Amino acid sequence: MTVAAKTIREIRGQVAADSVLLAERLRTEESLSPEAGFSDLFMEAGGSETAGVDAYRLGLEYIFEGYLLHYGNSRLLEPDDPSFNLLAGDYMFAQGLRAIATLEDLVGVEALAGLVRLCSFIHCEELDPALAMSAWAITTLRLAAYSRAGGHDSPGFSGLGEMIWSSGVSDTGELDAVYEQSLAAFPGKKRIELRQRFSNIYANFRAEA
Repeated sequence: MTVAAKTIREIRGQVAADSVLLAERLRTEESLSPEAGFSDLFMEAGGSETAGVDAYRLGLEYIFEGYLLHYGNSRLLEPDDPSFNLLAGDYMFAQGLRAIATLEDLVGVEALAGLVRLCSFIHCEELDPALAMSAWAITTLRLAAYSRAGGHDSPGFSGLGEMIWSSGVSDTGELDAVYEQSLAAFPGKKRIELRQRFSNIYANFRAEA
């Protein structure tokens, strides 16, 4: 079972305990089939000894689930009306950011809050959803490198949003270059494994414009 699959089951239990409304709409545990998630990419990049690994593992999957509720297909909840999915997505975003906030490190919170805003912009402007997935991969890789270094390396998140908001990027070319730069921080064999992890995530989750 992947890290993402285990984490989604953990989140399912927390959601069931937190909210009656959400509990009524949860998929059965048997029907959960998350093949991949960004906690897998984070763990591959940072390793199990990475600082704050449990907070990041939970935070990434909560926030990615919020993204899927807004723009794709939920792994946790049965299909419902769009208005409910928006509210449920906001709940997932808040829970994810709260998990990261337990680390008392503003860098992770700011990075993931910025990612949420960036994804919203991409979809509201009807840009290629692949831009959002690339932004997810870049942010996850940089968070892993930052956490693995004990919070001492500058992950350089700010340019990501500016690249799309200010320069009007409408294809993945420029983000692909940033993705390659992010991968360059890892040794050759590790880069191959990370590419495969991201390919698995991308193949399983295709958000709509």
